[in-house]
Amino acid sequence: MLQHYFQIAIRHLLKYKTQNLISIVGLAVCLLCFSICMYCSRFFLSIDQCFENHDHIADIVLKSSNGEFFSGTPATVFEQLQDIPLNEVDILTHIANADPRPYNIEMKDGKEYPFTEMSTIEIDSCFRQVFTPKIIAGSWDVAVHTPNAIIMMESTARKVFGENGDPIGKRMVLTKKLMSSPDATPNSGGTVYTIQAIIKDIPQNNSLNFCNRIDLLVLNDSEGLFQSESRKFTTGCSTFALLHKGKSVQQLEDHLRELNLSSDAFPDNTICATALGKGAYSATFSPYFISVTTALGILILLIGLLNFFHFLTGSFLNRSREYSLRKVLGSSNHQLLSQLFIQSALIILLAFLITFCLIELLAPFFHLTLVVFTLEIDKTSLMKQCSEYLILIFLLNLLICTLTVAYTHRISIQEGIKGNVRRMSKHFIRNTMLCIQFFICWIFVTLAVSLYLQTEKTTSTLFGTLSKEEKECILSIPLNYTFMKNEEKLAITERIAQHSGVQERLLSNNNYAGGISITGFQSEENNRDSNINSSFIYAAPNFFHFMNIPLLKGNNLQNNTEMVIDDVLEKRIPKPILGNILYNFNGGYTVKGITSSFITNVYFQSESLFRSEGMAFLPLKMEGPIEYCYIKCLPAQVKAVEEYAFQVLREALPYTLSPQISTLQQDLEEIQGLESKMKNIILFFAIVSVIITLLGVYSAITLDTEHRCKEVAIRKVNGAGLWQILYLFLRMYVRILIITAVIAFPLLYIILQLWKQMYIVFFDDGFCFWICIFIGIVLMTLLTVIFRILKIAKINPVDIIKTE
Repeated sequence: MLQHYFQIAIRHLLKYKTQNLISIVGLAVCLLCFSICMYCSRFFLSIDQCFENHDHIADIVLKSSNGEFFSGTPATVFEQLQDIPLNEVDILTHIANADPRPYNIEMKDGKEYPFTEMSTIEIDSCFRQVFTPKIIAGSWDVAVHTPNAIIMMESTARKVFGENGDPIGKRMVLTKKLMSSPDATPNSGGTVYTIQAIIKDIPQNNSLNFCNRIDLLVLNDSEGLFQSESRKFTTGCSTFALLHKGKSVQQLEDHLRELNLSSDAFPDNTICATALGKGAYSATFSPYFISVTTALGILILLIGLLNFFHFLTGSFLNRSREYSLRKVLGSSNHQLLSQLFIQSALIILLAFLITFCLIELLAPFFHLTLVVFTLEIDKTSLMKQCSEYLILIFLLNLLICTLTVAYTHRISIQEGIKGNVRRMSKHFIRNTMLCIQFFICWIFVTLAVSLYLQTEKTTSTLFGTLSKEEKECILSIPLNYTFMKNEEKLAITERIAQHSGVQERLLSNNNYAGGISITGFQSEENNRDSNINSSFIYAAPNFFHFMNIPLLKGNNLQNNTEMVIDDVLEKRIPKPILGNILYNFNGGYTVKGITSSFITNVYFQSESLFRSEGMAFLPLKMEGPIEYCYIKCLPAQVKAVEEYAFQVLREALPYTLSPQISTLQQDLEEIQGLESKMKNIILFFAIVSVIITLLGVYSAITLDTEHRCKEVAIRKVNGAGLWQILYLFLRMYVRILIITAVIAFPLLYIILQLWKQMYIVFFDDGFCFWICIFIGIVLMTLLTVIFRILKIAKINPVDIIKTE
């Protein structure tokens, strides 16, 4: 009997090849999108679950009088709590915030090679008891008793030393002075560290370095925060407590509240305890991210499932004659249910097979980078989670099949054989499914268009004195190599500038796309009441010419005691400032010029201590470190200059470092443009939703036209023309589009207004924006429907009536 059911299932798959292919591929793509979205949600829901003792670890935090958590704790809080008997606490530990450090690392040939941006966390000897890292090689005990001991992650060890390398005992030389380094440490660093142990990678979903990699842990760090005097007044670390068995975080919180402890550096903030991660940034960000990814995943899966079940129920209900004949021949409801379930389950299995193939093919691209975090999607875990969803969809499919059998059971045998089954209920279900599909489609299309328009608005406003084409012709070359002297960096930039496609070069001490700082300027020396916060840039003499910034008044920078401000900052200063002095932490600068406004940040800044409007341009001291070089190229020579610059850098850098070259436009999108990160994701979802919805419409109109062939033939015999036949089928879809748009657009308008509050500039979301989206979707839907109707409208009525 089972073999018979499979034969029937395959026969029906082949009978409706196009519709089944649409259902299978659509469901597969939607399952992939849903699985990725839910992977992200589950990833964030399981933050800190990687730690064996996560249920027994308390996060010691500073809490303000209004109940808000402070960012981190001073290292002295750990020292303070060690001197207080806390019955709930077994072990205390504290760790410094992750810090990207450059090192020269000893390799197997005995030579040292540079590595940059290695994410390093300073820890104490109790870290192992609290967070239980798994030792792979070396000795933790040796590391505890060794000055400047390095604990390296397994993946970092493989990356640096290869699969068969032996990192234990190798030297690592720090190549820069840290903020926490002793005064005696030279700017070039030179402190020697030794690798003493290798541990399993700490998963990224932890609150120690939220959704960012950790390369190294450091014990007994002579350059770290724990030995620095700054530990008393900075919140650069986190403090944790491993609780005794039977003790809870709430008990520790109550005890600390009774003691009413506060930090010496921040006396207005009390020391409190919360569950691991609840006081971290992840606790603030995660709920929003989980809500967004879960909502996106459910919406995109709903599109695929509606399309699948829409065709499935339609094809089931069209076979009422077959079901009635089976009942006459003695078929039971159980047998009918088995037949329908096997047919639909076969389609679901094919869809999941395609999903697994897509995961395997796309695995190298499963890397998500947003402004605040990076996320690597593990292929094996994603497949495992996808298999779990297979069970849920099978159960849902069983429910649909059961309802179908229950519906057919109510039909009399005579009605079923004659085919006189009422179709109103089937049309109602189908039309409801189409309404939901179009509603979701409006959401994704509107969000995708909005993100693209806002990306254009954002990137055109940032560094707005340059056009988009000019930004794409400016190469951005990082030179933050601590092992290089300024003379070597200048020699590299001069060599690159010799290329015939180079128009101009600009040197900088940071990345202008993401390195803008804020400082306070005083129009009267030592008068805090005259303080005005402003963004500032260290600018080379040719900065204004390079960036096409016009001088409205005064002159360019001439020496290290002069500055230029833009007209926005000038308006904020209550008295005439041109020719007068502004004071900041470095001393006084004479304002020599006023430029037009120069915008480097489009995100709205709330009223706070750090709010700043306007820009100040301070002189770049060439004796300081050169970190970046910008190269302006001829439009037709950008690629050639980039290849030449890459070759020059490749010759100058050791094999452990790869040259990084981008355009200014790419830098702005990478660092400043949150919307530019999301637009491609939402665009993909929008394309999937539109295609699947239109394919669902095509399946619906196909079933409609096949069922109403006789009606169309009779109407043609009675004189109905092409437009009358088109109207007969089109009116329902136009009605669905209007109803769903009326429901979706107000909701989307509210979302856009909330989103708009994030920016100081926003695209025009007026009437034309909404009408263009509506017309676009309507046209695509009408073309899909008309394409199918034209086929039946051209059929000879005589041929149709003969077949009937």
